[in-house]
Amino acid sequence: MTKPLDLKHIAFDDLHISTLNMRHKAKGNKPPDISDILPSVKQRGIRQPLLVRPEPTKDNKNAYGIIAGRRRYFCLKAIADDGDKIAPVPCCIMDADDDAEGLEASILENIARLAPTEMEQYEAFKTLADKGESIAEIAAVFGITERAVKQRLALGALLPQLRKLYTDEEINPATIRALTMASKKQQTAWLKIFKSDDYAPQGDQLKAWLSGGGLITTDKALFPMEEYKGTIITDLFGEHGQFADPELFWSCQNTIVAMEAEQYEKDGWKNVFIGDVGQTFYGWEHVERSKEQGGNVYIEVKNDGQVIFHEGFMPEAEARRLDRQTQNGDSKPDTKPRPEMSGPMAEYMNLHRHSIARAALIKHPKMALRLTVAHMITGSRHWKVTKDEQCTRKEATQLSVENSKAEQELAAERKVIAGLLGLKKDDTQIYHRYESMFSLNTVFATLLDLDDKSVLRIMTFCMAETLSTNSGAVEAVGVLTGADFGSYWQPDEAFFDILRDKGVVNQMVADIAGKPTAQGCITDTAKSQKQIIKNRMAGHGVDKASPDWLPRWAAFPAIHYREASGCPPAQNWKRIAKLFAKRKPTPRKQAA
Repeated sequence: MTKPLDLKHIAFDDLHISTLNMRHKAKGNKPPDISDILPSVKQRGIRQPLLVRPEPTKDNKNAYGIIAGRRRYFCLKAIADDGDKIAPVPCCIMDADDDAEGLEASILENIARLAPTEMEQYEAFKTLADKGESIAEIAAVFGITERAVKQRLALGALLPQLRKLYTDEEINPATIRALTMASKKQQTAWLKIFKSDDYAPQGDQLKAWLSGGGLITTDKALFPMEEYKGTIITDLFGEHGQFADPELFWSCQNTIVAMEAEQYEKDGWKNVFIGDVGQTFYGWEHVERSKEQGGNVYIEVKNDGQVIFHEGFMPEAEARRLDRQTQNGDSKPDTKPRPEMSGPMAEYMNLHRHSIARAALIKHPKMALRLTVAHMITGSRHWKVTKDEQCTRKEATQLSVENSKAEQELAAERKVIAGLLGLKKDDTQIYHRYESMFSLNTVFATLLDLDDKSVLRIMTFCMAETLSTNSGAVEAVGVLTGADFGSYWQPDEAFFDILRDKGVVNQMVADIAGKPTAQGCITDTAKSQKQIIKNRMAGHGVDKASPDWLPRWAAFPAIHYREASGCPPAQNWKRIAKLFAKRKPTPRKQAA
């Protein structure tokens, strides 16, 4: 203040609480708690003058309004109510013409004595702002930051019912601060829940509720903020803003995670594992191993959006196995990445490839003739002759193969061959594991009566029936016949059920839906990513369906996702590809 205050003793009856008193403005007519100072005032009286200014009333033209000293006034009132006489009260008198100065004095005096609540500060700061004081001026007067002033003024955006709940201490400070981030519509919705019997989210739970998902703050972003096109919820009471659209955040975040994973692979790390969101990386289950020692990179993605890159770790059991190898004289660690195909997946794909190659072979008798001669010369594990039994440990794989189009074609041809040989149509099993039920001389005599074309057809079928599963011959037949994988097979539930490698699934998502989509879901579970593939095939959520999509494995030759050594079909072809480099696929021809 620019001039000294007048000190005067004023009659108690001439005093009342000023409308500018910040405590009285926030608390209304609710008396303050004076239990801690009342005994002292009773014994010693008022030691610190009240801060007042002339405020005449209708009934008292000599009245003064108390700017600061509300609790001391109520102490004197309590003494007077007990029947004791109150002596004139020492007061410092301010100028009556400056409301802003009076309010500043009230706040400063109260802050020096007892910090007011956030809502009391809001009421005081709002009054100053309404009288033309800028945020910078208010901050300068009270020696606080402009952000602190903005925080208190933000309470003014709340619905009056919410401010009252806070004043009445029905909701805590953390909740009222979170509500300053809410729109009017969200405030109304939350208030409705609060008044109902349902649980209303509080504090950080309320922040998560406002975004419709998890609480993800802007400091968790790996991507440049300009790439996020959604809304950022400003949190004046927190260090960082909050993403209003968690789904859009994860799309941007996953893109960076995918790029980082690709860079780790280029840098030569053995494996890069991306955990599902919320899946914890337990360091105690792993041991540290460098890149040169075959260490892996584990990317941990937390529910709050934080991404942690754990470089140079290996499962403890694997590390012990490698240590034993080193002790036995094998100094080189196994740095090959894990196979892209699991054992069941390799078996599944190999059996389907076997069926398709055989179905293709029965339409190419000349090729079957030459392959038969090669078997006669070099021998074969099936040249006994026995039918390949196509054994599998999984019932779903067995049913998938048995019900496939290729097996249906083979079954139809089998009936024709049985008829040519004069066998019973209801028993079309031509080969038996140990001893044939058919007489060699009887079959020989039958063949002598058939023309060359029929014999060639029988021989072709026999070659197809005895073609070995998971062999280079399967791959050679598929490539050289130009077998159309897609006309015989489409990914079925058995395929998706045993498809477990999340890294391979993500590359399949990239093939059918594009790299941005794959990057955007890279931290999703393998199950969720497989559903994306199914949805794209069915046309759900896209303008055009892709029902004919096939994984890279479903082709002749097979295309691997990581390297041929982890993909048995691709490895089989790689081993023999040079032998057939000059050969071109033979146009498919249906046998008569």
